[in-house]
Amino acid sequence: MKRIWAFLLSVFFCLSLLAEGKRMTLHDGAQIYYDEYGEGEVVLLLHGHTLDGRMWKEQINVLKDSFRVIVPDFRGYGLSSDPIEGVEFTYADDIVEMMDSLKIDKAHVVGLSMGAYIAGDMVAMCPQRLHTCMMVAGEICNRPGPSQPKTREERERQRLNNKKSFQNAGSWEAYKKNRVEQLIKRAGSHGEEMREELTRMIMEWGAWQSQHVTARVYYGLEAWAKLKETKPTVPSLIIYGEKEGAGRSRMLDYLPNSSQIKFSDCGHMVNMEQKDLFNKVLLEWLTLHPENIKKSY
Repeated sequence: MKRIWAFLLSVFFCLSLLAEGKRMTLHDGAQIYYDEYGEGEVVLLLHGHTLDGRMWKEQINVLKDSFRVIVPDFRGYGLSSDPIEGVEFTYADDIVEMMDSLKIDKAHVVGLSMGAYIAGDMVAMCPQRLHTCMMVAGEICNRPGPSQPKTREERERQRLNNKKSFQNAGSWEAYKKNRVEQLIKRAGSHGEEMREELTRMIMEWGAWQSQHVTARVYYGLEAWAKLKETKPTVPSLIIYGEKEGAGRSRMLDYLPNSSQIKFSDCGHMVNMEQKDLFNKVLLEWLTLHPENIKKSY
């Protein structure tokens, strides 16, 4: 019996070394949850809207033996605290503050959808903090930045839109189920394979953003202006699934060391739909960028 308990304790200890969920308090009191794996150059994995860090499970498995992988939940998602209405912040600033607290000078940044908006903000606003930037199913968004606070009319319009979304769905549960169906409908032939994981994350999402007036959480148009002015040389890769119908990204014109590729039979959730191929491209990018990256897969 003692041997069994000793074995179980050793297994538990080994597993605890693989990942440790942690919390960080930012300057304004926000509580940010993150998982951390491995050692080496830092890779930050930035999740999409309605999701959380669990969407990167397959990528963590292939990166953790060679890199220090940090996977945060943004405010209002996963196990992090909700934003406070009226408190201004940006997700990019939250990530930079996290890097400062963890004494990380530079990182490889990989973001999907909302996470790609944030990665785009970072490559424009603080390129000195990035080794590389990978933006998947998204890039810098075309929205006003934090220097232009929302007007009273905008705030009221957002409240009205939130109310309409709830009324149209009938309940928040139905609203979130619709989100699952939208992502699967936009997917390629592997869409149904994502259903269980997407459902788990989205149904556990608190939907704070759909019930409140949000801050200007992206630098958006301010990041575009900065990008055009400075043209940072950070190696950058833009990825879209073919079913998104995305054309050539205009970011390529302002990122001299950038390229764009397309994944066949793939929609929005590239890393989950085509996980094996995405992992291959990701590892190539992080170790050989950009010489070994093709235009399409």
